[in-house]
Amino acid sequence: MERQRDAEKNTNASKRDKDLAHGSKKAARGKGPSDSALSKAGKASKRAAAGAGKSFAGGVHALRDVRRAAKQRADAQADVRDIERGLKEDRELMTHRREVERNYDDIVSTQRSEIKTAKREAEQAKAQIAQQEAKVDSLKDELAQMRERHEQELRPYRNLMESSRGRSDDAAKALADVRRSVRNAETAVNNATKRRQQRIDSANRAVDNAKGRLSAVQDELATLQNDPTASPSALAKVQGETESEQKHLATARAEVTQTTQEAQDSVDQAQQTLWTLQKELNTAERAANEAKQKATEHKDEYDGLYKNAQAKEKAKEDAIKACETKVRNLRKTRDAALDRADEAQDILDEANEIHAHPETTQGLRERISHEEDDLAAAREELDELAEIERELRRDTRSSRAIVIVIVVILLLVIIALIWFFALRPK
Repeated sequence: MERQRDAEKNTNASKRDKDLAHGSKKAARGKGPSDSALSKAGKASKRAAAGAGKSFAGGVHALRDVRRAAKQRADAQADVRDIERGLKEDRELMTHRREVERNYDDIVSTQRSEIKTAKREAEQAKAQIAQQEAKVDSLKDELAQMRERHEQELRPYRNLMESSRGRSDDAAKALADVRRSVRNAETAVNNATKRRQQRIDSANRAVDNAKGRLSAVQDELATLQNDPTASPSALAKVQGETESEQKHLATARAEVTQTTQEAQDSVDQAQQTLWTLQKELNTAERAANEAKQKATEHKDEYDGLYKNAQAKEKAKEDAIKACETKVRNLRKTRDAALDRADEAQDILDEANEIHAHPETTQGLRERISHEEDDLAAAREELDELAEIERELRRDTRSSRAIVIVIVVILLLVIIALIWFFALRPK
């Protein structure tokens, strides 16, 4: 019992330390007194300091001994737990081997049957996987052929849809151009009508002005003709001015007629252009509507055929996905069956090994017996170490308390010094 001997040695050392301190105190008390009071006081102080120092050292040794004893007891507990764990595992293994040996025939029969059944299920799943994979390949080939066939069937309708849409776009652009031309023609008619009225009004104002001037000259001529004192030369000038104004009036009136005709011709020409463009607009609108209708019809026709083709391809894709899902499920079934077969084979191999090697079971039985003996010895050692630790703690309680008190006092002194020198308010 090496740990027990170590604990006893530690206890004896602690006792020796206490005896040594006690003897020192007796020796100090046995010395005779000196003649001087000062000498007595000094010696008493030295003896007290020496006694305190030895008590502190003994307390430190006691703390170390208690800690060592506690560690030895903890190690012994760990050893006991390890032995108990190993013993439990070996007992369970022994129970298992006995059960296998007792039911060996049933185990062999059951596991062989399980292996046969699992392998048969795995083979069936493997065959079904091959069938489904072949079906997937066939469906993929059919899908590729279907897509190619649909592309060939839809191409003419797609081309027709695109060409009709192009014609519709061209007709829409032409219609927009004609509408823009009609708006320009309408603006031209309005402008020609405004200019016609402006020119006619201007010509009529020229006639009115000529009439006014002629009337004034005629009044002046009548006045001169009725005046016997009028100068012949003045009368001649007024007569000439009258003839000139009459010519101007005739010219202005002719200008009114000519301007009216020319302005009207301009308006008629603009109106004719507008009518022509309006006819073109009607034609362009009909062409655009027809082209749009054709484009819509061809698009609807293509969309219908395209949707039908997509629906057929989607059905084929769904069939492929369904087969692939079956393949995945069959693979899981096959793998699960193979796992069951492997597990059953492992159980069968273990049963054969246990049945073929009874000496292993006998060796396990002997090992359990040895572990039981080791456990009893370890528990006995643990009890002894626990008792030693309890006695050591009880015997050294006062010396350990002295160390703790001294340490606490030192800490308080240090804190007080720190406060006094560093934290004291100034």
